[in-house]
Amino acid sequence: MKKEGKDGNFEALTNGDYEEQVSSSRFSSLLESRDRDYLLSSTGLQVKVSDLEGKVIGLYFSANWYPPCRNFTPVLVDMYEQLKTNGSNFEIVYVSSDEDLNAFNNYHALMPWLAIPFSDLETKKALNRKFDIEGIPCLVILQPNGNKDDATLHEGVELVYRYGVRAFPFTKERLENLLEEEREKHERQTLTNLITNHDRDYLLGHPSPKQVPVASLVGKTVGLYFSAQWCVPCVKFIPRLISIYQKIKQMLVENGDQEDFEIVFVSNDRDQQSFDTYFNTMPWLALPFGDPTVKELAKHFDVHGIPCLIIIGPDGKTVTKQGRNLINLYQEDAYPFTEAKVELLEKQMDEEAKSLPRSVYHPGHRHELNLVSEGNGGGPFICCDCDEQGCGWAYQCLECGYEVHPKCVTTADRASTGQ
Repeated sequence: MKKEGKDGNFEALTNGDYEEQVSSSRFSSLLESRDRDYLLSSTGLQVKVSDLEGKVIGLYFSANWYPPCRNFTPVLVDMYEQLKTNGSNFEIVYVSSDEDLNAFNNYHALMPWLAIPFSDLETKKALNRKFDIEGIPCLVILQPNGNKDDATLHEGVELVYRYGVRAFPFTKERLENLLEEEREKHERQTLTNLITNHDRDYLLGHPSPKQVPVASLVGKTVGLYFSAQWCVPCVKFIPRLISIYQKIKQMLVENGDQEDFEIVFVSNDRDQQSFDTYFNTMPWLALPFGDPTVKELAKHFDVHGIPCLIIIGPDGKTVTKQGRNLINLYQEDAYPFTEAKVELLEKQMDEEAKSLPRSVYHPGHRHELNLVSEGNGGGPFICCDCDEQGCGWAYQCLECGYEVHPKCVTTADRASTGQ
């Protein structure tokens, strides 16, 4: 089954993910075995587990064969090396899920920290059981003995992505301070301070390099579209987004609505030529290629993957980070993407589901698919037909987890009958 994780909720992290106490005096029972009292450095040296006394420890559950792990490891390396340079009492221990010793050695060689030996399968299994590891990459943070926040935190990966070195030492007090800073920053958020800087108060329009004042977007619903020409999912999504964008604009004209809708391309392209070629396919505006605001926006909105569509309301505040998913689910009806509109659409979807067949067959799968709701397995998921986000209702194979949107079943049925 293809599953997509929940959108990060930092408040839930600080309130609900600190668990049992783990003191440094117990590190030996966690990281040693009956015939081993050491860990391995990336160069093969043996380092005593007792040397970790008094340090904040990150247990890094990862594997070379899994792309999200390979994507996260360089981010973690950067944070680790910054902390080491600053003299911080932080250490990481790699808990491998690699396929073989050669894969382990090659992957660990990229890491400047310690590891459980590949051959020690029992310790690795015990750590996975103890910390209830359900997916990788996972970074479990253990606080040193005597710390008032002497507890276990499972959400290290999300915190490193979101805050980098600022998350250290991962105590409750530190994370609550970061949350408060984040709340204050978002309270002060306006469209102008988001997408302008001291050198630029305009966006690029068509024909490029036409300059469009950012002030002309104030009071509008604006989508910040993080994308790049090299990204295959982006290239697949762009025709759909263009179609929906044009339909929303036409709908607003027909309704005589004073509010307007605009999209701003936030480029992750690798060079100016790629940016120019890609932007020329789009009917909306863009931040200039290489503008420093691009990185600031990605950090501000915690953007880890593309394509991503962040919706900003007429008041300049964030409406949702799930614009792409909402467009995939509801097309132009998703506008203006507010909680109230989504709630209405979900109710409509529930009504429509009453008329759907309880089970179907889909050309892409050999087993019968059963209609399921969000409460019993319908979301969130990635549709195995169109490879896009789904939630709410789905047709699911109870034998192997294959899931598709109800609309994709309808589309496939039409195609098979020639309608």
